Amino acid sequence: MKLRDIGRIFSVGERKTFVELSEMMEVGRRANSIMLGMMTPEASLIGPNEDIRLLEKQSDRLSFNIKEQVVNGAVNPNVLDNLLACVDLADSIIDDYYVSRELNRIAKVRFDEDSTSCASDLAPLFVKSLELAEGAMVVLLRMLKTSDLSEIAELRRYIELLEEEGDNIKDNGFDRLYLAATRIHYLQFAHLSELLHKFDDILDSCEDLADRLVSIMTSISK
Repeated sequence: MKLRDIGRIFSVGERKTFVELSEMMEVGRRANSIMLGMMTPEASLIGPNEDIRLLEKQSDRLSFNIKEQVVNGAVNPNVLDNLLACVDLADSIIDDYYVSRELNRIAKVRFDEDSTSCASDLAPLFVKSLELAEGAMVVLLRMLKTSDLSEIAELRRYIELLEEEGDNIKDNGFDRLYLAATRIHYLQFAHLSELLHKFDDILDSCEDLADRLVSIMTSISK
């Protein structure tokens, strides 16, 4: 089905929801950009932490408003559950950046050379994970702005590839972390484990959101 064909059968409520989901993805991109900056050695942490906290609050407001609109608006009943799930997933992506607080907490602890070295060794992997998250959110924005089923399927496949690359990065990170486990402080181990998991969770949520968008488009096109 061509772009103009699906676009024509979108309800006003569905179009508005997609626009507002795009706003949430832009909030996610801003949080991701701030987190990337926090990965830089000697980066300021207090200001960025507050910025991410405010973005989380903005996401919560958007989530509440979109859900209220979806439940009360002119939305195809066949896609209502998937639309609500999309809102929850978008909000979850932004909520996962709460690990910025962990960066602030761990910076106040003084570790020995081995623990510090392990954190430095994993830093490029964290940066790469966040770069993949940025790529995934850009693709989600494209999915939200097109109604061409073939393009949507192609974009969804691209997000799957990004998520698989993220899985490889996480596995690589844990391999390195466990090799150093007996030489580093348990707090550092727990902190680095949390970062590896949360950055991977962000990519997982992006993939899940893409799946929901495919389901919505497929339902609408029938």
